[in-house]
Parts: sequence; structure tokens; C-alpha cells
Amino acid sequence: MLPSRRLYWLVVAATLCSVLALLLPWSRVLLLGLDGLLLALLSVDLVLVWRAVPVRVERTIPERAGLGKRFARRLKLTGTPGRRLRIHEEFGALLERLDAGSEMELVTDAQGQAVAEHEFQGLVRGVHVFARLRIAHLSPLGLWWRQTLYEGTQTIQIEPPLTRLRQTLELAASDLRRDPGTKLLRRRGGTFEFESLREHVPGDDVRLVDWKAFAKRGRPIVREFQEERGQELILLFDCGRRMAVAGGEPLSDGGQGRSFGWTKLDHALDTGLQLAAVALRQGDRVGALAFGAGVQRWIAPARSSKQQERLRDALFDLKACEEEPELDRILAELALRHRRRAYVVIFSDIADPLSLEEQRRALRAASRRHKLLFVALDDPELRGKSAQADAWSAAGIEELCRERAGSARSLQQSGVRVLDALPAESALPLLAAWLSLRARG
Repeated sequence: MLPSRRLYWLVVAATLCSVLALLLPWSRVLLLGLDGLLLALLSVDLVLVWRAVPVRVERTIPERAGLGKRFARRLKLTGTPGRRLRIHEEFGALLERLDAGSEMELVTDAQGQAVAEHEFQGLVRGVHVFARLRIAHLSPLGLWWRQTLYEGTQTIQIEPPLTRLRQTLELAASDLRRDPGTKLLRRRGGTFEFESLREHVPGDDVRLVDWKAFAKRGRPIVREFQEERGQELILLFDCGRRMAVAGGEPLSDGGQGRSFGWTKLDHALDTGLQLAAVALRQGDRVGALAFGAGVQRWIAPARSSKQQERLRDALFDLKACEEEPELDRILAELALRHRRRAYVVIFSDIADPLSLEEQRRALRAASRRHKLLFVALDDPELRGKSAQADAWSAAGIEELCRERAGSARSLQQSGVRVLDALPAESALPLLAAWLSLRARG
């Protein structure tokens, strides 16, 4: 129980009256009456606030939201009509409330209800917590605040937002980017996808006759079907210290949210899950492996309708570690876990000159079994500084860029396709590169 501001002012007024009573003895009787009245009011108000209907709280939040995307948290409070409420909500430090701080005030309506909806966004991927609520309601006379602590937690998963998924899917489905690597098997009969019409030949199953086309053309026409034989795609995510580097903000997402210090790993997961959605839609089996000092997550390739959800749930909370992965050991582990030939997309970065040869040998060895696409995520801050730097700094940055280009060519010569791109701009070039690689079979 806490005194309100009104009570403080009444106490100040009573104190002033006491001083006045020292100067005017005749007013002491009046002062005693006022003190008695104030004490009675305090007592009555205290009893009323204790007997008030307890406030009931319902808090609603979504199960998941994209990194940097806005989501709504809704509070529904039920109690005594016309009651003023002061609310303090505890939530994770990496959640930001966009329209106010953690304190808020509400007044219940004639039905004793008050609703508050506020927008939040997650600043970092992972599981974030909305914790307890501390609610204080004002007494009927406005002299006391009665505080109640509501325990309980709710969690929300902040995941890669897949900012350009719709655009990526549309591009993959367009005629300009139609994947010629899909193998079609002609079948007579069955319930497979319709491909075309053709003239009837002796031996065709009568069930394949298209009777509408027969009636229109005056000769037997049969339907042909096709069966798509999918391929396999495995996404490898480097969770080493280089992937914790700031990867710049993503491209505009139509005003739906903004990013806060996205790392290279954030962009890699966002881009990789978009590619997985495209591959699954085309009938491929898709899996993933995340690695740091060792294998952190492994999701075996599958083609089911739930595979995209499995990938997202397994990868959304990955964090970059301090260690530098040993790529040769990780690729050897992949060979043990997955023995069939597959398309392997590795999200990482080009090693420093001292470690480049080890990286090249590891990729060359793995390319004998799998088709590799190495996505090297560049440092956007370095590129941005080149335009603003002085002559000496610009020359140093240019030398680093030339060194990086030479390293990329060295990796390319080991039989691996290398895509060198800025993290926020890698999604569409990766899609084009993967479709091109897949088309060559």
C-alpha cells in the first residue's frame, strides 16, 4: 500500500494548518476537527481499497515474430468500474516497446474493463520473455495505491523475418528463372501432374483419353503426365566469430519493421531459409547443419510439408561463438552424416591469408562428393568506409579488396563456386547462382 500524491498534498496542508494553529490559538479546535476528518477519510479509503474487486489480467502475445518486425502485445484488465490503474511490465532487455516505456496508466470503463495494446519488436534472435506485472489501483477517494504483483511469464520466439521471401519465390517461379535442372519422367496413367496433350497411338491406356479434346478435334487425344524427381540441398551455417560481425541493415521491407545491428549470421539464416523455401516448393529434399567449434545443429534432409518449420525451429536461435571452426572437420562430419551426393551451400566468409590454404583444401576435398556453393559474406562497413576515407586509408582498403578478390579466385579454382556478396544483398544472387548450379546437374 502506497500513499498517493493527493494524500501527500493533504499531509502538507495539515502541516501548514498546524503551523497556523501555533500562531492562532483559537484555531486549534478547528485543526483537531480537520485532523480527525482526515484520519477518518484515510481509514475509510483504506478499507474500501482493500475490499475492492481484485484486478484480473489477460496478456496476449504472438508465439513468434520476425527480427526487427513489429508485433502487438495486448493487455486486458478487469476490475472495479472507473478505477485508475498504474501498470509496470517486466520484459526482456532485448525487446523494445515502441510507443512508450515500461510504465502505463489506464482507467477501467463502465464494465470494469481496460485494454492496452502496444507495439514491440525484438532486437536479437532467440526466445524472449514477458515476465511479471505490477499493477497498482487507486482507492475510491484517491488517497492510496494498492499494489498487486502478478507472477507468470510468456515467451516469444524472435526469428529470421525472411524479408524478401515473396520476391524470391516469385523470381524462382518466373519463366526467366525456371529451373531446367528438374528431371521429368513421362508416365502413362497415374495421378501425376498434367504436362500436355498428344495424339493417341496404339497401346495407350484408354483412361488417358481427353474426351473434350477428342470431341473438339474429332480424333483421339490423350493426356501426358510428368513426375518431378527432386534433388537434395544442404545448408551449412558457420557460427564462428567472423559471423558475429555487423552485417549492415537489410533492404527496405516496406515499412513493416527495422533491423538493429543485424550480424552476418542473421543475414545468412534469413537468406538460407528463403532458399530452403524455394527448394522445398520445387520438390527438393532440404536439410541444414550449423557449426562452430563442432556441429551445433543437424536437420536431416526431408521433403515434407513440415520441413520448413523444422528448419526454422531448429535454427532461429543460433548464436555466433568465439571459436573459429575447422571447416575440414565439419565437412568430414557432413560426409559421415549424409553419404548421398547433394548440393551444399556454405554460408561463411573467406579466411584470412594464413588460413586460406586450409579452407581451400577442405572445400576441394568436399567437392569430390558434393556440389558446393560457397557464400562469402563481405564486411559492409569496410566497403562503406572506402568512399569516405582519406587517400592513405582508401589505398589500404583497396588493397584489402584486391586481396579478398584473389582469395575468392583461389577458392574458385578448387572446384567450388564462390559467391562474394554483402550480407544484406545476398538473397537474389544466391538464388540465381544455385539455380544455375542445379541446372548443370
